[in-house]
Amino acid sequence: MPGTDATELVVVPELADGLVAIAPEDVEVGWRRITPADLRSLWPIEAEHIARAVPIRQHEFATGRALLRELIGETVAIPVAADRRPVLPNGVQASLAHDRQLAVAAMTRAPGIRALGIDVEPATLLEPEIARMVLRPDERGLDAHHAFTMKEAAYKAWSTLGGRLLDHHDVRLSPDGDRFGAEVVDDGARFEGRTVLAGGRWLALVVVRDIQWRST
Repeated sequence: MPGTDATELVVVPELADGLVAIAPEDVEVGWRRITPADLRSLWPIEAEHIARAVPIRQHEFATGRALLRELIGETVAIPVAADRRPVLPNGVQASLAHDRQLAVAAMTRAPGIRALGIDVEPATLLEPEIARMVLRPDERGLDAHHAFTMKEAAYKAWSTLGGRLLDHHDVRLSPDGDRFGAEVVDDGARFEGRTVLAGGRWLALVVVRDIQWRST
């Protein structure tokens, strides 16, 4: 989250509506306010992972795990893989994101979905030097924080599929209303997603299906 400060944002009902608006019927979405109370719900293997983290990171992690368990509908441990992604039950695809106040997540058991990527960012302006790090020369007309949200959602899906580490300029956006394409230029991979402004936040969700996945 580059240069973000979500301390003045409030959690509002429009956020839930926004999540539903960008999610297809076979993907469940939800949000949860970050709270230290969720630390009590951590499994030992999860608590061990954040034992040395600062309190805010512990709270974010705990709330994210609580939200994933809500969506999955199972009381299971969700450890952290070597690549930092959550280790999910068999047959489950999910993606998680958070700002300073809340966590959002998407989850599916649909067999035809290969990957999900979700992100949330406050709809605030980025400093010009940060905006230049996010936007390619051919994306100068886009809001940089909105672009960051869409690129992060695409990157999370790309990472789930085993993709390499990317720079923001490696991804070229082609927004069209509430829909967008995100192309990993040098790899020929293209992702499709949806985005919305809700509750003072940008939301973006990428869903990769077997029939849609294209990579050269």
